[in-house]
Amino acid sequence: MLPLLALAISLFAPACGPAAQGSADKGSAMAPAAAVAPAAIDHAVWDALLKKAVKNGRVDYGVLKDDPSLAAYLDAVAKTDPASIADAKDRLAFWINAYNAHTVAAVLAHWPGITSVSTAYPDFGFFKNQDKVVGGTKYALNEIENEIIRKQFKDPRVHAALNCASVSCPPIAAFAFLGAQLDAQLDQTMRGFANDPDRNQIKADADTAMLSQIFNWYGDDFKSVGGPKAFLLKFVDGDRKAALEKATKVDFLPYDWNLNKI
Repeated sequence: MLPLLALAISLFAPACGPAAQGSADKGSAMAPAAAVAPAAIDHAVWDALLKKAVKNGRVDYGVLKDDPSLAAYLDAVAKTDPASIADAKDRLAFWINAYNAHTVAAVLAHWPGITSVSTAYPDFGFFKNQDKVVGGTKYALNEIENEIIRKQFKDPRVHAALNCASVSCPPIAAFAFLGAQLDAQLDQTMRGFANDPDRNQIKADADTAMLSQIFNWYGDDFKSVGGPKAFLLKFVDGDRKAALEKATKVDFLPYDWNLNKI
């Protein structure tokens, strides 16, 4: 690994970065613990907020700033015990929604002055601050992604579902994830990401496929499916699939951490 990339990797572990951990490795129980309820959360509120604010993969944070619905949804997330969600797909959908909703709320805490999550706090603290309450426990975004979603569910498609509020991140979906629809939704978001010509540059006249840094930072997550190229071949369409099949090398694009605002 190149020295500069190694330095960057040591600094952060967001949804669009490698799995570096630190003081935020373990969720901390709240004291006193919040009332935690069995699984009965309704994701319709979050779904409505996304449909209101997301346009072409970018977020109109201004329309969410004074909307109390987000706080109400995150209150429900804080009071829902994820361990009580028996179905694994429902549980994964819950954690993806919790991650994305907390990310949006963290941006809004700095709105309108924030220009990048990379500089909102020193040392990518945006992803390390252990203040996101889920099921009565405080987590960092890093931990939700790396210690729960990636480690427990082991589905590489989640990398197109989790959103780090940055331009190079896979576009945030304009819908909430639901267990009953999860496979189709994860396929949809990964297919959209794989076929995005800006985030994954796959060209017929190039021997090298230029992929998102996500496939570099999270390379281990794709080993079980043959690596990033083999994984992407399941999702790219038409000419892009033919070009990727022909490509003899894979390299990775620079990452744009500018805020994914409209």
